[in-house]
Amino acid sequence: MTLTRHDAAEVDRLLDHPDGERAGLARLWHAWDEGLGPPELRAQEPPPDEPFLDHIEENDDIRRNWEGLHVLVTGCDRHDAHEDDDPPCGPAPARDVAMGGLSLDGSGSGGRLNTPFLLTPAQVRAVHGFLRDLDPAALIRERAALVADAGVYSFHMGVLQPDGSTPRMSMVEDGSLLASLRGVRDFYARAAAAGNAVIKEIS
Repeated sequence: MTLTRHDAAEVDRLLDHPDGERAGLARLWHAWDEGLGPPELRAQEPPPDEPFLDHIEENDDIRRNWEGLHVLVTGCDRHDAHEDDDPPCGPAPARDVAMGGLSLDGSGSGGRLNTPFLLTPAQVRAVHGFLRDLDPAALIRERAALVADAGVYSFHMGVLQPDGSTPRMSMVEDGSLLASLRGVRDFYARAAAAGNAVIKEIS
């Protein structure tokens, strides 16, 4: 999963489409993804007056750990017991840290994989407030067993050691889950301070 932050006024301009919300979401996706966007737009070039959406910052601190982070911050032990089109488990703003938001697939049927999700500046501020008040190390200690039992994506991975060996370690043992939480907390702090919108994609 990657997260990107963007000028909110530019996001709003792209969303304000004369053909309605779905067309605006498709245009935002098209601009964000450098002309790819939803399937119906992938063969089209954007008009000259539609520049690509500027990425102020991209963050991939949770490329491996997005699902573990979702379980960690929401406390959901049934994180996968829903359809792709259902809201992710957990209350907002906790669920918005990794998995929540408005799908840029205006049909609502695109699932969560390879479909970007938008958080408005108000949602970004709410996520920042939630994360600001967390103690990352304490939360890891409290919920490490929950994350381990949840069967999250890439919980174990080979980790290269100085001697050249690659023992399989969990995202808790190797410290990457803690690093992800800290990195994402700092990312949302910068986004909230700047009044940015955030777009996320699991790929």
